[in-house]
Amino acid sequence: MKPVLDLESLSHYCLVVQEGSFTGAAKKLTASKATVSRNVALLEESLGVQLLIRTTRSLRTTEIGRDFYHRALGILGASDEAVAAVTSTTRDPSGLLRIAAGVEFGTEFVMPKLTEYLKLHPQVQAELELSGRFIDLVHEGFDVGIRIGALDDSTLSSRKLGSLRYGLYASPEFLKQYPIRKIETLKQVPALIFNRPGHHSEWTLLKGETERSLKVQARMISNNQWSLRTAAIAGLGITFSPTILMNEAVRSKKLVHVLPEWTSPEIPIHAVFPSQRYLAPKVRSFVDHLARTLTLSTR
Repeated sequence: MKPVLDLESLSHYCLVVQEGSFTGAAKKLTASKATVSRNVALLEESLGVQLLIRTTRSLRTTEIGRDFYHRALGILGASDEAVAAVTSTTRDPSGLLRIAAGVEFGTEFVMPKLTEYLKLHPQVQAELELSGRFIDLVHEGFDVGIRIGALDDSTLSSRKLGSLRYGLYASPEFLKQYPIRKIETLKQVPALIFNRPGHHSEWTLLKGETERSLKVQARMISNNQWSLRTAAIAGLGITFSPTILMNEAVRSKKLVHVLPEWTSPEIPIHAVFPSQRYLAPKVRSFVDHLARTLTLSTR
């Protein structure tokens, strides 16, 4: 006999995963912790599998539980859409929209688009977390994440928003002291390096079909591109940074785009979200807004 899925139990389970605890889910539901725990236990009993691993200090999904969470979101979304279709109602975006993005890209590109979106949809409230750390959207309860770079294998859905490239930038004063006319010179001048996991003070540059990897001499290492831009403007070294963050400094002649024929491989930018098919109107409309209005120059 096939298990019968109860929508209330499904919604309670999804909220427990999002909140990371039965207590947090109960508060959101204005229900008792015992009620939420009982509904999740009944769901596990009906399915005949363990969805959650509970300890005195933590709660996490099993591998099956994590996959089931994404499928459950789809079921709940389908249920909402079916009700809306039958009752012939339109569902305007509403509720709290939680977004995670990197500090620099989030501030300069996501925030202006979020401002536009909130003006268009007054029933939506937003929480924007800008951080350099990796954020687990599911377990931390975020609706949308903005990821730069290749996506890891994941059960998250994604939509490509655009791409960017890196270029070489230095101040006019620096270039007077260190004239850079060919790529090999980079190995001999002070470099301002973006700190990322596994970095080896090595830059990979492209010129047409030619690729070069160069070990450079670190004068400064930082996990923030703005700090590298500031250091480059101060004449401390040359940086290999996203063109979209450096263009204004070039226009104001604070920086020079050095050897512009050399760039990086194209780096994709995606919106990722923890659902496979059915999305809440607030999530779908925000991602659509980003995809429609976000304009990125890769050069």
